[in-house]
Amino acid sequence: MCCVKRLRYAPKLPIARIRRLYQADALRLRDDDLLTDVGWRLVARCADVLMVSASQARCPECHACFRVPWIGQPPSLVSTCPPCGWSVTAGEYHDSWRHQDLWGTNAREPLGAFVATYSQAASYEARMLLIDRLINAVHTTGGRVARNLFEGRSSQVIAALDALAVDCSQAPRDG
Repeated sequence: MCCVKRLRYAPKLPIARIRRLYQADALRLRDDDLLTDVGWRLVARCADVLMVSASQARCPECHACFRVPWIGQPPSLVSTCPPCGWSVTAGEYHDSWRHQDLWGTNAREPLGAFVATYSQAASYEARMLLIDRLINAVHTTGGRVARNLFEGRSSQVIAALDALAVDCSQAPRDG
């Protein structure tokens, strides 16, 4: 039996990971492994949201990105990966990300800035600051972007971020 390769996307990040990262940072406990995990998971998810929002797909065969027109197109319209010839119909493409909260045209600026700069951040502080800027951008949207990045309902994620902001502001700090 042949296995057909399908389009895949980075999963949403559990808000509990963000909570753990912020709580540790507020206590000045560096968890490099957690920071690395959270940072790169956010990069992958943000990149996928940006890709889908630009009507592009990443080929499951050769990993090249290519355009997949689907809005207003017949579901049977075929798009082919130029380097390897793998193909997907407009309907298959749309079905691949439907109900996965990957359509994020309202979030392109903060997601794009994060993806463009995270890999260049060399220090713990620089990576944490970039994550914080992204989280703040998500938080200030009132939930519209939260659904793109984090597990749970937007209202639950925003409530968790609200609580986290209060918790971290009350954490003891060294002089």
